[in-house]
Amino acid sequence: MKCITISGPAGHGKDTLAHKLKLKLKAKGQKVFIIHYADYLKMVATQVYNWNGIKDEVGRDILQKLGDKMRAQDEMYLINELIKIINLVKNDFDIVLIPDARFPKEIESLKSIGKTVSIHITRVDYESILTTEQNNHKTERSLDNYSYDYSILTYTDKEIKEIDMIIEDILN
Repeated sequence: MKCITISGPAGHGKDTLAHKLKLKLKAKGQKVFIIHYADYLKMVATQVYNWNGIKDEVGRDILQKLGDKMRAQDEMYLINELIKIINLVKNDFDIVLIPDARFPKEIESLKSIGKTVSIHITRVDYESILTTEQNNHKTERSLDNYSYDYSILTYTDKEIKEIDMIIEDILN
């Protein structure tokens, strides 16, 4: 199974890019699914802390603090939960898209499963809605100096060509 991670600041289009990639890959006959490191975290936030599912200032604060708590207990906590799910379904799919890689270890750990491709996305002319504290949180800063396989600038004429080039590279 091939793994594609998508990273970038909050609000820069990681999920949008994942859905575009999924549609294009499915059109090429690939079996694809999308999963997030934060899916387990969001389930706990919803079920235990009554999070309403909105990533406003309060919601993002809940998610960042709960994620910190999980990683303090075991830095591989969320990584291991995601890898368990991928291993469970790996014979049913060709490609998994993970549009919320926030730490180098999240990208590097996937290499044990199969070919892993990392993509960084930057939304042109986007102003963050995060507080200064949230914007400086390790989930927003840990990959600042990471060396990605691909970088995409959204809302440029080259975006579609870059996506098509990435798909061709992944499938070869």
